[in-house]
Amino acid sequence: MFNSKKGIDDKVSNKLTTLSSQSLIKGDCSIDGDMRIDGTIEGNIQCTGKVVIGPEGRINGNISCTHACLHGTIIGDAYVKEELTLKANCVMQGNIYTTKLEIESQAKFNGSCSTNDMNHEVKLLGTIAE
Repeated sequence: MFNSKKGIDDKVSNKLTTLSSQSLIKGDCSIDGDMRIDGTIEGNIQCTGKVVIGPEGRINGNISCTHACLHGTIIGDAYVKEELTLKANCVMQGNIYTTKLEIESQAKFNGSCSTNDMNHEVKLLGTIAE
């Protein structure tokens, strides 16, 4: 892809998968890298990186990732290995399992929450083949 003689690695260092608004995925998703969701996913998400759910984004299923920032809606459980942020006006209907949680004013959260310190790592759902 790039000329390796110039010291440029052929691998993409920051993989980003984007689901645009008005898009719909029915089924489970496995993502190697980061993901931004502005559409709708009806199924579970496994992601090795960060998941950002935009204001119009919606997930009907469970999410498993390293970091997550929620502006939109999740109807399901969230397994976030490191940090989950619930932004103002988001909707989270399900249980949260994470190490660090931040909830902004006007965020809506209905469910239970389990937080652990870094010594008791959150177990993510399944694994993604490398």
